[in-house]
Amino acid sequence: MPTSRRLSTPKIEARWPAVVVWLSGWGLLWHLDGVLNLGNLALLLVLASAIAGVWLSALVSVACSALSVLMFNWFFVEPRYTFSVHLHQDQLLLLTMMGVSAVVSYVMARLRVLADLESQHAQASELLRELGEHLRETPDVVEQGRYVQSVLTKDSGREISMLLLDEDGVSAHWIGEHQDVDAQGLWACIKQFGALGPGTGRHVNQSTLFLPLRGRMRAFGAVAFHGRMSQALSSNQRDHLQHMCDVFGMELERSQTLRLAQQAKEDAHSQTLRNTLLTSISHDYRTPLANLMGAASVIHDQASRLSTEKITDLAQTVLDEAQHLNRMTTNTLQLARLDVAPLQIKKDWESLQEILGSVLAKARHRYPQRQMVITVPDELPLIYCDAILLVQLLDNLIENAIKYSPNSTPIEIQAQAPSKTLDVRVIDQGPGIADVWKLKVFQAFERVHGDASHADATDETQLRRGMGVGLAVCKAIAKVHDAKLWVQDRHPHGAIMCLSLPVLQQPNVMMET
Repeated sequence: MPTSRRLSTPKIEARWPAVVVWLSGWGLLWHLDGVLNLGNLALLLVLASAIAGVWLSALVSVACSALSVLMFNWFFVEPRYTFSVHLHQDQLLLLTMMGVSAVVSYVMARLRVLADLESQHAQASELLRELGEHLRETPDVVEQGRYVQSVLTKDSGREISMLLLDEDGVSAHWIGEHQDVDAQGLWACIKQFGALGPGTGRHVNQSTLFLPLRGRMRAFGAVAFHGRMSQALSSNQRDHLQHMCDVFGMELERSQTLRLAQQAKEDAHSQTLRNTLLTSISHDYRTPLANLMGAASVIHDQASRLSTEKITDLAQTVLDEAQHLNRMTTNTLQLARLDVAPLQIKKDWESLQEILGSVLAKARHRYPQRQMVITVPDELPLIYCDAILLVQLLDNLIENAIKYSPNSTPIEIQAQAPSKTLDVRVIDQGPGIADVWKLKVFQAFERVHGDASHADATDETQLRRGMGVGLAVCKAIAKVHDAKLWVQDRHPHGAIMCLSLPVLQQPNVMMET
């Protein structure tokens, strides 16, 4: 379970180091009085002001700098123990000290605040990511709600009441203690699809803050943050809490959609089942879209405050999620196209070496660090096929092998032509596939969760992604080519995807004279 970290408005909490710096600076001034001239003593005081500003607010830093100049005038500038200054150069020195000390102290304090802000934004992004991952791993809605309640409680420092709606939008689950006034505010927040309470511009006279759990089109619940008016949350805190509520709302919407799709799957006939499942597929785009939109939003809103490394990480997230969406879209559309009868595909005589070369080029571009061992003879018969579809088939097989095997193991691609077939094998060293799943893996919307003991953390995450259509598309492509596709075990562990393409009578090559 991710550890919640409270996010608060940037402020200077520890001031005792500034006191130590001031006392040390004044002690050094008394010790060096008579040893250094007045100008050098003034520089020591300015240095102490700059260092102390690291632990003080801007206003306090400027005030302390002004007070230190007055004290310096009293104790060290002739005539001593008065605020009178006889020499013009001493007047100029004091004025310069006042200006430099105030500016330096203010700048140091502001730099501290800006550094805290950047840390806060980075922390907020990490909290949202961890929250989304944990919610996807927890199927029970009530457990999700309790977890979100604990996170929001730690993050806001407030007592939390939560209302979660069922699929009908009327029945509700309550999490946390609540009163009638809380229920009224939560229902009003859901109906208005917006925040209520202090700082929101609506119902600002009450002490409780209400935030909706927003999905795409409606609220799936609401959260009440109890507290006193004197402890009103800042705008940044409210925005952060609303972002976390939105992550939960999107997950509730996705979960409810999936539950409705499952119920429809059990009750509907074949055609109704197909339409319902295709509808549910669209909702599986929500999670990568939410991640993509979240990363892009952080870059757009906070680019000036983020480090180059953080911006690069967020940009990589955008690229990865966009590529993931593209693959899901391509496979889904292709599955629908291949299922339409009669199907017209564009076949021609093609070289398997060229097709494999195209597939491997794309795979190496996506996974430059992944080792691939290729065993393909120089002389192979031509195959009569749709090259675009065959590229997609092999690309899905290699993608599947990479997804379900540790990064440290190679992917093997072998090809041979024993007789009237051209056989291609894609071999991985992942957890393998149980016998009961060997046929189901080629059915649409089926996902195999293998033994994760053979996979690293990245692989476990990948196991939960996708819609279970990749191998179904492979099976459909093989079918329209009169080819066979099946899975075998690799010992001691792993899987072998076997593709057997028919070899037809080879075309005559006409040479021009």
